[in-house]
Amino acid sequence: MSADSGHRILVVEDEEAIAHGLVFNLERKGHEVDLALDGEVALEKAGAGHYDLIVLDVALPKVDGFEVCQRLRRDGNFTAILILTARDQPDDVVYGLKTGADDYMVKPFDLAEFLARAEGLLRRAEWARSSAQTDATGSPGAEPDDTGSRFTFGPFWVDFKTWQAQTRDGQVELSRKEIAVIRVFAEKPNQVITRRELLDKVWELPNHPNTRVVDNVIVSLRKAFEENSWRPRHIHSVRGVGYRFVP
Repeated sequence: MSADSGHRILVVEDEEAIAHGLVFNLERKGHEVDLALDGEVALEKAGAGHYDLIVLDVALPKVDGFEVCQRLRRDGNFTAILILTARDQPDDVVYGLKTGADDYMVKPFDLAEFLARAEGLLRRAEWARSSAQTDATGSPGAEPDDTGSRFTFGPFWVDFKTWQAQTRDGQVELSRKEIAVIRVFAEKPNQVITRRELLDKVWELPNHPNTRVVDNVIVSLRKAFEENSWRPRHIHSVRGVGYRFVP
C-alpha cells in the first residue's frame, strides 16, 4: 500500500459493470471504496460516514446526481465530488460545477485519466481550504483582509478559506475548481496564463490533450463575475493561448 493510500471513496453508479470496474481499480490503488447504486443510498452513506472523495454518476435512480450534489453541499458536506456522466453539453458541465461538483468527466472516459483526476482531487482535498499563500494575496490588485484569506477585485471578493464569494448574484459558494483557478489568477495578475498551466496547477494534468475542462470553469467564473461575458472586465481571453486576469 502506497504512502498516500488509505483514502475513503464513495462510488455512486447504477450501471453495475462500470461501478464494479471503478471500485476494483480504486481499490488496486490502495483506497477503501464503498458503492451506492442509487441517489438515496448515496445520501445515506455520505451522511453516515466520512469520505475523502465521491465519484458521482448523474443519471441515477430515485435521486439524480445533480440533486445529490446540491443536497450534500446544502447540508455542509464539502467532500470532493467528481461527476461522471454521458451529458457532454457545456451547459451541463457548468450546471454540474454550479451544484458544487469539483470536477466533471464525460462518459465514455479513459481509465487512466479518471484515476489521475481522482488522485489529484484526493491530494488537493485540504489545499483549497488552507490559508491563502502570501503571494496569492500580496500580488498587485489583491486586497487581503485582516485574516489574509480574502482576495478582492473590482466590486467582488473571494475567500479562499470559506470558498464564499461576492458575485453578481450576491454571496455564493464557489466550487473547488473555481476557487483553485481564481487562486492561480490572484498569483499572476495581468499575466498571460496558458490553459496548460491551469491544467497543471488546478487539475494536475499538464499533458492532457483536451483543455475544454479549463474553458468550462472560465465560463462559470465569467457568469459569476462579469457584467458582460462577451466583453469581460476581469477574465480576458488570449486567443490560442489561454487567459489574462485583470484585477
